[in-house]
Amino acid sequence: MRHGLKLRVSVSLCVLLAVATLLTFFVVTSFWLRESALALAREKEVELALLAEKLHFRHMELSRGTDYFSALVSESVRGSGAVTGCSQAASAKSTCVGGSPQHHGILEQALGDVLKAKGSKRILSGLTWVAGVPGNKYLDIAVRLAPPGQAVGAVALRYALEPHYARIQAAQRYVAGYLGVNLLILLVVGFFRFRRTIFHPVENLIRLTDSYSDESGVPFLALQGGDELAQLAGSMQQMLGRIKADREKLQQHVTSLQKANQQLLATREEMVRAEKLSSVGRLAAGLAHEIGNPIGIVQGYLSLIQQPDVNDREKREFCERAEHELQRISQLVRQLLDLSRPASGVKEKVDVHQVVHEVLALLQPQPLFDGIEVHTTFTAKDVVVYGNGGQLLQVFLNCLINAADAIRAIGGDGRGLIEISTESFDAVAEPSMRITISDTGTGLAQETAANAFDPFFTTKEPGQGTGLGLSVSYALIKAMGGNISLANREGGGAVVSIVLPVMKA
Repeated sequence: MRHGLKLRVSVSLCVLLAVATLLTFFVVTSFWLRESALALAREKEVELALLAEKLHFRHMELSRGTDYFSALVSESVRGSGAVTGCSQAASAKSTCVGGSPQHHGILEQALGDVLKAKGSKRILSGLTWVAGVPGNKYLDIAVRLAPPGQAVGAVALRYALEPHYARIQAAQRYVAGYLGVNLLILLVVGFFRFRRTIFHPVENLIRLTDSYSDESGVPFLALQGGDELAQLAGSMQQMLGRIKADREKLQQHVTSLQKANQQLLATREEMVRAEKLSSVGRLAAGLAHEIGNPIGIVQGYLSLIQQPDVNDREKREFCERAEHELQRISQLVRQLLDLSRPASGVKEKVDVHQVVHEVLALLQPQPLFDGIEVHTTFTAKDVVVYGNGGQLLQVFLNCLINAADAIRAIGGDGRGLIEISTESFDAVAEPSMRITISDTGTGLAQETAANAFDPFFTTKEPGQGTGLGLSVSYALIKAMGGNISLANREGGGAVVSIVLPVMKA
């Protein structure tokens, strides 16, 4: 388990909090020492004022003020704990008690300043250290006094601050203890906060990079050295490189899939084309007899026209009948050509009923439909769908041919019934139209129903069908946004249900 990041962050947090605690202690103690010294100065000024008032009554009989101020200084030095003191009456020399000449010089200067400016003066001087914090060594106070009946004068006293600081040092231990407890609390809280906001996310990223391997199966972090951040940075760089390479490969796969999709579309179009040509070939073979009869009739009329005993009126009548038969042949051939022509694929408004009539016009002349009745029930009035008419015609053609083949497969005289119905209804998403094609044929076996829409699946004999009819129909209906399904018909036979979305008016 790697602990480099935790150790570095923890040590940095300890150092920063310790420095912040020491700076706080230093600043607080510095202000504390200064304010306490000034408070002591105010206290000593009050004591001096009380002592001056007391001595005033004692020295009422004196005529000279210097004796009064000298006595006041002497009493202050003895009673208030001052190191030295000096006094001076107006227009007189100063008098000092105790201390050294250096101390006296500072106090005499303060006396002169007070006598000129009136009021009092406080001076903090010297340097000493109190629990590692610099403080002033001496407190000097100078007070201007004007007692009744006495000359104006001033008194200056110097106090040593070490005894005062000794009391503060005793209290500083409690402050240091409080700051120490505060430091421990901040360290614990900070560690757990860093653990939640930094350590855990980094560990999760490391586990993620551990689980992400290169192409050879080697984890990226195994290739790196150093602490977590260095390993994470190296592995992330390799991951980004791998992601870039994977993205390029993905783009190549997408391009390949697009090409494959285009090939599938082309293959589907070829399948549709192949099934259409198969249907056209089967219809063409079925129409050979239908076309042969009109040709024989035309040939007979031409032979009659050549007879010498035929008058002009009969010749015109024979020509009109021959022309009618030729138009019938032309219509059949044109229908086959229209069916075999490739569909444009462009969607447009399509009248489903018209497409059904076109399909029936193609199929009913076929021998395949001899003996088969086709009934139509159109309840969906004035309804159009959005699709491709040629593709829809091919779907109906495939379904009807399959229905006729199923009826023929029963055997017997080949008679049967095909019913085509339409209805409109409101689906969940949009209004729709259902086209139902049912027959009285063999129906659907369980295997047939499950695989009916699979390509190349057929139940017909070899050479009878390609197995693409329903598969192509399924693809074409899905492309129009519809659906197609197969089921067995009550009483025998099969039912094809086609649902297409209706165009809104």
